Amino acid sequence: MSLSFGFFSDAALTTPITTPLQFLQAISSPVAEDKTIYFGSAVASRVCEADSNPGVDAVTVSIVDSAGGSGSPATDVKLALSSVGLGSATGGATLALPATINSGSGNAVPIYIRVLDSTHAGGLNLDLSLQTNTLRETPV
Repeated sequence: MSLSFGFFSDAALTTPITTPLQFLQAISSPVAEDKTIYFGSAVASRVCEADSNPGVDAVTVSIVDSAGGSGSPATDVKLALSSVGLGSATGGATLALPATINSGSGNAVPIYIRVLDSTHAGGLNLDLSLQTNTLRETPV
């Protein structure tokens, strides 16, 4: 069974993110690009937890580099639970979300992302994506 929980581009959880992180590197001395996405489910009366130890282990988000050695490395991406947290976040580090996440747009978890391409090569980078640990979804 597939999970209804996932990444969305809006807080109302109406637009799922189905592609890798996309960012355009157009100049040789870039500035950081910040985005906010949301983790959650619009399906009513559901709860999401880590499959390893439900309700105890955190739901985690990791950065995956599908083309190591080309394009931006995972360390070019910082994840945080607040925009202020991006300043002290470590590039490439896993982000811990709550151990239990209820469905519904009011429970969507914002994930703040900062990308600063270290390659300084112009072009569209599509080799980075987000992945969670193994999760389970159950009815409330």
